[in-house]
Order: sequence, then C-alpha cells, then structure tokens
Amino acid sequence: MTAPVISIEPLSNELMDAYLASGMERGKAGRFAVEWAFGSNPAPFAVARNNGQIVGISGYIQSRMQFGSETGVAFQAVDSFVSESMRGKGIFTQLARAYDTHATRSGGDLVWGFPNDNAAPAWFGKLGWHSHGQVPFLIKPLRAGFFCRKFRLPLDFPLTRARDQNLSSIAEIGEWGDALWDSVAPAISVGTVRDRAFLNHRLFNGPQAGQYRVVASPDQAEPAIVATREAEKHGGRIAYVMEALGGSSLEPLVMSELGRLASRGVELALAWSFPWSPNYRTLRKAGFIPLPERLRPIHIWFGSTPKTGLASHANHEGLWYLSYLDSDTV
Repeated sequence: MTAPVISIEPLSNELMDAYLASGMERGKAGRFAVEWAFGSNPAPFAVARNNGQIVGISGYIQSRMQFGSETGVAFQAVDSFVSESMRGKGIFTQLARAYDTHATRSGGDLVWGFPNDNAAPAWFGKLGWHSHGQVPFLIKPLRAGFFCRKFRLPLDFPLTRARDQNLSSIAEIGEWGDALWDSVAPAISVGTVRDRAFLNHRLFNGPQAGQYRVVASPDQAEPAIVATREAEKHGGRIAYVMEALGGSSLEPLVMSELGRLASRGVELALAWSFPWSPNYRTLRKAGFIPLPERLRPIHIWFGSTPKTGLASHANHEGLWYLSYLDSDTV
C-alpha cells in the first residue's frame, strides 16, 4: 500500500461530502455550520488521501489572538477524523504535523486546542504540545433536584438567593462591544480577541445562535455582557455561562441570570475561568466553585504550541483567558 498523500486545502464539495460521511457533529449540522466555523481561514484543512480517496481530515479555526499588548494569528485544532480502515497507521499525527508546518509557513503565531483523552497522548507526546492541564471548570448549583435524584429523593428547591431582574436579551453587539474588550484586554495576557466582530460572529451569526441568551450593560463607560445556553445534559438541566465579562456592572448581570435560570428549573451552571481571569472574582462571589477533576463528567485537556516569538509566552502558566466561547462544541 502506498503512503497516504497529505495536503492543505480550502473547503470543497468533496470535503463536505467527507465531513458528512465521517459522522463528525459539525458535518451532521450541514454545510452552513462548517462554513461558519472555518470561514475566516482560507485553508482550514489538512487532508489525507489514499488512492485518491479522502481517508483523514483535520480542521482548524483561524482567529485573532491577544499576546500581551499585541495581537496575532492563531489556529485552533477542532475536528479530526481518520477512516476506520486507516486507523493505527499514524495518519492523525501526519495530518497534525502537516498543518503545523502550514501554520508556521503562513505566518501563524500559535496552534492550540482542547484534545480529549483519546487525542491527548498524540498532541502532548508525539506532537510536543505544552499541556496546561484540564480546562478550568467552575460549577454553581442552582437547584437541589440534581443532587436529590442521586439519592432517590423526590425533592427540589432553589439553592441560590439570586433573583431574576427581568433583563431583556439583546440580538446584536454594538460599538460598546469594542469598548468592553478594550476595558478587559489589559488584564488578559493570552486569549482570543473578544471584540464586537468576534462576539457577533460567535453568538449571533452561527448555527446555534437561537440557543444563546445574551444580556448586556451597553454603557460605553462601564460595559458588560453575560451569555448563557441551556441544555439537557449530564443527567440534568444545566446552563453554560458562555461568557461573563465587564467591570462593576458585571455582577448584577450574573446574579440576575442565575436567578432567571433557577426559576426556569435549571439545576447547575457551568463556567470556565482561571483564578487570574478578570471575571473569576465575580463568578466566585456569585457562588461558583472549582469543580474537582475527579467529579468531572468528561475530561477536556488544554494545550498550545507557539510558532513565533510573539506567542512564546503562551506556554507559560497564569496568562491565558478562557471561557465557553472558546469551545467549538457548546
């Protein structure tokens, strides 16, 4: 058997068909979901072919990344697939190495992502990524029902004193979105740029837009935003805090949304936030606590590999900002 041929390619009808056949969730969502995710990247795929047939795909989202006081280009590894007949032949690693080379040659500053337990040994071992450990899960119990069911108790009652202030949701981020990012960026050493363009693209222009609720304080002097998504998952009704950013106006937004979620029967709220993140103190004050690794329903690892001097400190601890907006699956 000849060795597979690896190439770097844009989205095509052939690749879209391969996505659908692969069974990957993004492929199931259709072409719009794929185009929305990878539209900012002119060549987002490493593709393996054997005898002219696609047998492997790796996909990368391109984004603006903050590195200290400067910005650069980052590629986030999100989708990987190898056909069953070709597994165990090192194709996954070949695809990743090929895109790593492409990222460097095209002027990318960083490659990063969230490998699962299956992919982590390859990323952190064979590919030499730096491991930052697992993502920084925080949890806030909102109702007792989730825990009472574990003990077969027919009880449910609120576990939060937060009260819904009946805030209206918004459908677009205005100019204040750039002011918001400018206000928090100095406290973020490494992270995806969350300006007006990014927030609108991520929250309002994608295939899951109707599943997010966004409230904001659009005051140019003190902007803030809270975005959430509800889901039936992990054996209960949960909410993801997709983003929570802002200054002193952030806390009342968080508390109002927690009260609203609890009144709707949501039992747990989940967030990602490091102890050094600008929103960490607000989330802890609202009752969020770190979720011990042994209690996590799934393991999501976090890694990075800088390609330029600009991104060299991305492997250092205590610098990254993450939220659920960085997850491509929520």
